[in-house]
Amino acid sequence: MAGPNIEIELEKMAKESGATAFVPMDTSQVVTAHWVRLRCQFGCKYYGTRLTCPPYSPTPEETRKVLDEYRKAYLIRYEGFLDCDTYPPQNLHNAIKKMSVKACDAGFDMERHAFLSGYYKAYLYGAHRCYRCEKCALEDGQNKCRFPVKARPSMEAAGIDVFATAENAGIGTRVIRDKNVTSPEMLPTFMLLLLE
Repeated sequence: MAGPNIEIELEKMAKESGATAFVPMDTSQVVTAHWVRLRCQFGCKYYGTRLTCPPYSPTPEETRKVLDEYRKAYLIRYEGFLDCDTYPPQNLHNAIKKMSVKACDAGFDMERHAFLSGYYKAYLYGAHRCYRCEKCALEDGQNKCRFPVKARPSMEAAGIDVFATAENAGIGTRVIRDKNVTSPEMLPTFMLLLLE
């Protein structure tokens, strides 16, 4: 289980990267569900176009097995668009892309820090679809990621119910009904860091 020093260090890294919450939780509180993957398949135009997304990402059953190999997780929440001063942003797609890459890079840095601190099982579930490449290697007929060290499936891509998990962590979220994002709170982004 994570010691107090690593938790303090990781929380500091999260907050310095712009996270609004870094909540420790037991992995038994992380909810996996089949409907989450179904929403990817029948609700996301990127289904099957990224190596970090279904059907290439872990199934809910595989994710549950992984979660059961850990005792501690940290739910990390970001709000809005990092480094964005105006709402709504002029270009929503570019703002989401920039925010996603920055948050995922910060999460990867936290995972790496934990790993180098002796927590060799540290693993991150990222956020959103992968934005590292304009065009995934998959679209070029390749099934090998260009960034295999940093690329991670999102919580949703791995079958994690983000809404129920956030509720269990005490930082519930809600469905955003409008693409006209007028405040940071309207666009939450979640990642999950596993530590043992």
